[in-house]
Amino acid sequence: MRLLSTFTALSALATLSNALTSSLQQVTGFSAGPTAAKMYIYVPTTKVFPVPIILAIHYCTGTAQAYFSNTLYAQYADTYGGIVIYPNSPSSGGCWDVASTASLTHNGGGDSKTIINMVAYAVANYGRRPD
Repeated sequence: MRLLSTFTALSALATLSNALTSSLQQVTGFSAGPTAAKMYIYVPTTKVFPVPIILAIHYCTGTAQAYFSNTLYAQYADTYGGIVIYPNSPSSGGCWDVASTASLTHNGGGDSKTIINMVAYAVANYGRRPD
């Protein structure tokens, strides 16, 4: 019985230490992509400046929400004061376009250009110190 209560107490402490200061938000104002990839972002309550940006691109068949839930990037953002961008693939299978001419050409369009535009959007909208 004592072992069970110790385990329960440790589990509760672990849950508290992993609690996030914010939540994953879809960026509805982002529209600068040549593809329909959606932009999600995690912004902790406390940021450092200049703001570090982590780009967390999900695996094939994945989603931004699943990647957020199953990785530690948001906890790192809380710890180090950075933000995390979670792009969500526009394809029905959840895979990124990594082979088209558009995606493989600098400024050619495709998912790669959309993701680069997400980073630029994050820098412009979240990366600057508030006035």
